[in-house]
Amino acid sequence: MERWYHKNMNPLNYLHLQLRLEGKALVRGYFMRQVKAVPGEEMPLMLITQLADKEPVIYYDEAISLDLQNELAASLREIKFPNLEAALGVLQKHNVIYEVGHYKTYLFPLLPVSDKDVLRLSKDDPNVKAFGFEGFAEQVYAIEHDGNIVSACVSTRENEECGEAWVYTIPEYRHQGFAQKVVSAWAAGLMDVGKIPFYSHKLENTASANLAGKLGMQLIFEEISITRS
Repeated sequence: MERWYHKNMNPLNYLHLQLRLEGKALVRGYFMRQVKAVPGEEMPLMLITQLADKEPVIYYDEAISLDLQNELAASLREIKFPNLEAALGVLQKHNVIYEVGHYKTYLFPLLPVSDKDVLRLSKDDPNVKAFGFEGFAEQVYAIEHDGNIVSACVSTRENEECGEAWVYTIPEYRHQGFAQKVVSAWAAGLMDVGKIPFYSHKLENTASANLAGKLGMQLIFEEISITRS
């Protein structure tokens, strides 16, 4: 199937785009540095990624000690994603208290079409504020019922290259296709200005996984983020 995105891009390029979106820069090869504060983001000790082409990529916090980094690298030499028991054992040996997050990130396969039911609102709109979406990007894509927003999508993070979706539907209005409509409109809005829309979710978020499937999204990479607790 013909894809909308640039043919000279590969999964690793998209991973680097998302890292920049999170305010992270790569230094000295496979180390990360937080260069921009991004709400809700923290620097992981390790980021283990399985790209769509099955190539594993591992990045480390540049502040990690050399001894710990070497032991972790050795433990991951025979990595079988997502089995990280050896690496977690190294952290336990060094008395590191950690948390593990597992995420999937997708691209939109074709140019989405905006639905006539979806409104494009400013974050300063009173209904957007009442819905709690005023703290994100400038444009909010929403469906209203009886004068109130019941479903909306906005960029939880956005820069000059790309954005990442945050979608919410009021429980009593779910299973009516509203989330599909607002997410598609959001993605179309970003593409219209030459930006790449990313859709991500935690592995255990089955509702978001189902939405990705309904919209025919393409899994571009899967990440395991290990952060200090």
